[in-house]
Amino acid sequence: MICVVDRKDTKMTNFKTLYHFESETFSLIEIKRILPNETDKSKLFFWLLFDKLEARLKKLNFVSMRSDGDTQFRVFENEQLSFDEQKALLILNNEEQQLDVLPSDSELNTQLQQAVDVFLKRL
Repeated sequence: MICVVDRKDTKMTNFKTLYHFESETFSLIEIKRILPNETDKSKLFFWLLFDKLEARLKKLNFVSMRSDGDTQFRVFENEQLSFDEQKALLILNNEEQQLDVLPSDSELNTQLQQAVDVFLKRL
């Protein structure tokens, strides 16, 4: 699912950012929706990639996760991510993208926040 941000009338949706990565061109986050009665993980957890240049949000299709010491790995249908506490590497379209690791409680920029709100409203 790809969402294009084209309106500014979105409202804050209840979610928590679990992981937050940034580069000049991309933001990558894992979020958990705050839905007290929901137990289906596919309705609660989402990995979202935001293209800053095109203001497009893409849901990554999660396949698996593992860790090796301090390094975490996430595999998606068409992407791969490895990260530790200081750096992250995203393989996207067979190209490596270096990402900075941000604290999970760091504020999302306005465009990303709006894109996430639109995405969650459409679920």
